[in-house]
Amino acid sequence: MSSKSPYYSSLEQEQSTAMDFHHSTSIQSSSDSSYDGINAEASLAFCDILYTIPTGWPWAKSNKVILNSVSGVMSPGLNAILGPTGSGKTTLLDILADRKSSSRVSGSVLVNGRLREDNFRFKTGYVVQDDIVTGSLTVKENFMFSAALRLPSSTSWAQREERVATVIQELGLERCANQKIGTEFFRGVSGGERKRTNIGMELIIEPQVLFLDEPTTGLDAYTAVSVVQLLKRLGSTGNRVVVMSIHQPRYSIFKLFDTLTMLSLGNTVFHGPAHQALPYFNRLGYECEEHDNPADYFLDIINRCELTLKDEKTESTPLLGAPHSAPTDLASEYLGSPECQSVRSSLGPIVEGMVGTKRANGGPLGSLLSIDNYATNFFWQCVVVGFRAAVKIWRNPLTIVMQTLVMVIFALIVGGIYFQLASTPSGMMDRLGVIFFIVMSQVFGNLGAIELFIKERAAFLHESSSGYYRVSVYFLSKSVTDLMIMRMIPLTVFSAITYFMIGFQYDAAKFGVFYLTLALTSMAGAALAFTCSAMVSVFAVANLLVSLIFILYMLFGGFLIGLSSIPDWISWMKYLSIFRYSIEAISVNELQDQWYSEKLGPNGTCPYEVKNATCYADGNLVLKYRGYSLDWLWYDQIALAGTTLGWLILAYIVLRIVKIYYRHFK
Repeated sequence: MSSKSPYYSSLEQEQSTAMDFHHSTSIQSSSDSSYDGINAEASLAFCDILYTIPTGWPWAKSNKVILNSVSGVMSPGLNAILGPTGSGKTTLLDILADRKSSSRVSGSVLVNGRLREDNFRFKTGYVVQDDIVTGSLTVKENFMFSAALRLPSSTSWAQREERVATVIQELGLERCANQKIGTEFFRGVSGGERKRTNIGMELIIEPQVLFLDEPTTGLDAYTAVSVVQLLKRLGSTGNRVVVMSIHQPRYSIFKLFDTLTMLSLGNTVFHGPAHQALPYFNRLGYECEEHDNPADYFLDIINRCELTLKDEKTESTPLLGAPHSAPTDLASEYLGSPECQSVRSSLGPIVEGMVGTKRANGGPLGSLLSIDNYATNFFWQCVVVGFRAAVKIWRNPLTIVMQTLVMVIFALIVGGIYFQLASTPSGMMDRLGVIFFIVMSQVFGNLGAIELFIKERAAFLHESSSGYYRVSVYFLSKSVTDLMIMRMIPLTVFSAITYFMIGFQYDAAKFGVFYLTLALTSMAGAALAFTCSAMVSVFAVANLLVSLIFILYMLFGGFLIGLSSIPDWISWMKYLSIFRYSIEAISVNELQDQWYSEKLGPNGTCPYEVKNATCYADGNLVLKYRGYSLDWLWYDQIALAGTTLGWLILAYIVLRIVKIYYRHFK
């Protein structure tokens, strides 16, 4: 066999210190790669993990294998999962972290020699690939949010603050602890500090196992190395199992790995100490040349072997250091290798001596109906999550200020056009027109509510899956703060301006009905937008869906066409229209028992009643002609409130379904 690469010699030397730290729990570095020294009380073991997903449904339903009998043991330290795109890295990470459907997973996952508990994901840290910290909060405030929700209720506030201070110091974030993370409106901390903040959110609970999905994505080379060095230190000094997936690390990152798991098309092609990967591939006939990054070389080997197995031709140059006699079925080679047999022999005692009566992966019904044990109660979660939602709006005032300013300008324009309408028949018809226009503006003004759940979908799924809060808590906090702040403040200003400028009846009770009706109308429109926002993840699609429903509402509102003129076969749609209830309530509130008169000129005509050369219009008759009921004023309010409640309940149900789908069917 060829001499060792200089990179291999350097790698072996630089990792000797880390290997000494794990002397009692590490994989032996002898030629037989023995795992006999593994300590079952400080390990994450997985045996014969098989993960399949259905494809071709419903015409030719079949199962596609994503992971095929993957096994291994990960000890305290930095454990990396490496492989090309589509190899199953993130899938394996999600399964180990209990974030995949247990109904599609077979095999065993053991933590410290015990079967994984049902609330395992609440006790471990999981850092997603994309940063999801709240940009309008400071680094310390983000940590306090995690500490307030994820630490047990018995933990005092002083202890929570002490834990946050410890994490800030551990991650080296003292300089930017009181600096905001940053949003699209203002710049905040750097990319590396943002990534460390994401990691710190999970370290608050001092997890025994920390999972990270490609933590170096989007970082420059120096920052990426510093982040992985941090993870190395967390695993080494904290007796913590750190598991990360990574695509193509540079050499300065690769040499930090303690254990390396390499995947190819869902199969294991190597699992063992990272410094033994080069000798293993050398033995197969693949030799990494000088000045070549081992990680890059491994990925080149895996990609080329995958192409060969698929009988795909490529015109690229031959792989350097790979003779024609080298095997191409890396998965089969690994299964017959001493490294694989060593893993099997070390897994045997762990599996045989495992503690626990629960299955590591229950059936689909059990996983869907399982009850999550949260660290804090419902009321406390509502306070914390609601406070964060309010702070986010307060610290990003541009949206609410612009929305209120637009409403003020719009109200002044409408009030100016319809200023002090006369009490004449023509003025009565103008009143009906402006009522329709006002209702339409309040309904379509809620299109901005579509982004409520779309914008924070990733954060919601991660935080709810990690045990921060219940779905109901998130829904109530977001919907209430949005309705009360983003909807009611602009509406109040708009109503006060338009009502008195137009010249509606100067009566406190009448204005109260007007305001209440518009408030319920706005909330009903927002509730519909919430439902579509929860249902659809693409803003353009949700916007189109909501606009379509609003237009249908408008058609059956009773203004563009009289309710009595709608064909019988589709007249039932009027009972679903918030336009109908809102226009009817405001029109009855303004026109009921009102007479509008106007002197007729020599050639004047009057479509209403004429007395003494005066045209009289009865508001009650006009309302009945339009199909409105004079006795339905409060029924309209109840209908609007019921519509709002119905859409809100549906939005909550959709959010729960989204969470279930994310965890069990993704």
